[in-house]
Formats: sequence, structure tokens, C-alpha cells
Amino acid sequence: MSAPDPVAELVEALRRALNPAATTSASAAATSAFAAASPSPPVIASPVAAPAPFSGSVGDCNGFLLQCSLALEMQPQLYPDDKAKVAFIISRLEGKALRWAEPLWTQHHPAVTSLSSFLEHFREVFGTPAGDSSIGERLCRLRQGALTVSDFALQFRTLASASGWNEQALITTYRQGLNPSIRLHLAAYEDSIGLEKFIQLSIRVATRMQLCLEEHQDQLLPPAAPRRSEHVRCPAPADEPMDLEHSDVATIERQRERQRRLAQNRCLYCGRLGHFIAECPTRPARSVPARSSILGQRGTSSPVPSAASSASNSPPRRRPTRSMR
Repeated sequence: MSAPDPVAELVEALRRALNPAATTSASAAATSAFAAASPSPPVIASPVAAPAPFSGSVGDCNGFLLQCSLALEMQPQLYPDDKAKVAFIISRLEGKALRWAEPLWTQHHPAVTSLSSFLEHFREVFGTPAGDSSIGERLCRLRQGALTVSDFALQFRTLASASGWNEQALITTYRQGLNPSIRLHLAAYEDSIGLEKFIQLSIRVATRMQLCLEEHQDQLLPPAAPRRSEHVRCPAPADEPMDLEHSDVATIERQRERQRRLAQNRCLYCGRLGHFIAECPTRPARSVPARSSILGQRGTSSPVPSAASSASNSPPRRRPTRSMR
């Protein structure tokens, strides 16, 4: 390979300095030729999932159409015209919704060639009509109850977006739907702060209240009920009658108490001095049947016949006769 000629390089540098326009045009031509030769980058579709099949539920209508519009907008190269977009929506129908769209497509209804006409007809059949009074009634009846403030606010926002009410009416209705404890803590705040700020404020208040309850949970527990003391039977005092038959004291204790009372000439029943058990005034009297009752019982028995009555009732005795010999 021959070495570059320094004279030629110098001549070329002088030529570029004296004629810059030719150099610029040549470089521009080379750049355009490179751009024409290089291929354009391919269009990559956005990864948007297809919406779930729609079966005709009124509550799912707006959500289904929103998911369909996202898929059509993010993948325009797949659905170039309105008919292709309508076909995509019909492909995601099932049940009674699919039975409704079937004659429109097979009979080449004008709505299948215009996306706006098809969506308007679709909302008329499956959507909620504008100004529906049932939404307002549901808003008025909505209460927090056992729900958290976040879940209650989510349901309220869903209904409020379709109600068409002004912000002042929505704030008043939201305040009335909260539990009394939350409503009491929000009583100092005016409605002029706006619906969204008022909802966020209620969520923060409920979160702080829950944290305080968890922190002082042990202190708020009711006091434990006092334990019932077991009944302890005390031994009978010395001045009370001694129950020798049903006493709970051990046998040896009973014998000792008996010996003590005998040694001190005390009553074996009540333990007092001055009398014995036979004359004890506190000892219940034994039930002895009365003599009159015994006699009465004997009187009711069969009478014993007397000797006179037996003699009178007996037949006369025959006197023996002597034989004459």
C-alpha cells in the first residue's frame, strides 16, 4: 500500500476552504442517501389487554366501553377503520349482549359502519340513562355502617360521578352517610373546602382514630370481674349446740370436745354449765306419743266381754241326775 501524498492532502484542504458550498452539498447528498437506504423502525403495538367479555350488565356498561376505547386507541394499526373497531367490540360480547349485536352485524345495519352510532345505540340498550333518579336515591340511602371510610368513599365516588349533583349537595350527602363518631370529628370543618378534600380529610381522621384505639386498647378494656371467694366453713363456736351426728370435724376432735365437756361438767349438747344434756333447754324435745292417744287407740279396739255378760250369754248348764240304784 502506497503512503498518502502530503501534497495531495494539502491541495484537497485548500479546495475545501475555497469552495465550502460544494462540500456541504456533497455531505448532504451522502446523508440523504444513507437515510433512504436505512429502513424505518417498525411500529410496536402497546401491550393493552383485551377487556373481559360483557354479558349485558347495566352496572358494567361504562367500564366495558372504557376498556374497549383504551385498546382501540393504543393499537390503531390493528383497527384502521370504524368497522374494524365495531367488530372488535362485538367480539368481546357474550350472552344477551351478543344476541343483541348478532342481527346488527349479519343484516349490515348502518350502526356497524360508524363507531359513534354503534356506541350511542349500545348505551341506549345497556347503559344507565342520563339523569336517572335511582342513582340519587342510592346516594341518599348510602351509609358507612360496618365499612371503612375508604370503602365508603369509593362507593360514594362511583355513584356521585353519575349523579350529576353539584358539589355542595354531594358534600352534605357524604357527611350524613358517615358514622356518628367520624361525623363528630368533622363538625368543625366547613363544606367550602371541596368534596375531594373533605373525603381525604375524613379518611385521615378515621385512620388516626383507629391508631389511637389500637394504641390504648389495653386501657379501654373493662375491668375484670372480682373472683368469688370460696366459702370457708368456720367451726362452730363453743356456745352453740354440738351436732354430734352431722358435724364436719374429724372424729378425734369430736372425742376431745366430748371429754372436755365431761371433765368440766358441761352439757354435752350445748356446752354450757349448770345442767346436763337431759335437762338442756336448747335441745329439741323428743316426740313421745301421749298417753291419751294410746288409750284412745285401745278404746277403739273391740271390747272385751265381761264375766256377767258371758255368763248370761252362755247356755244353761245341765245338772247331772243321780241314777237310782
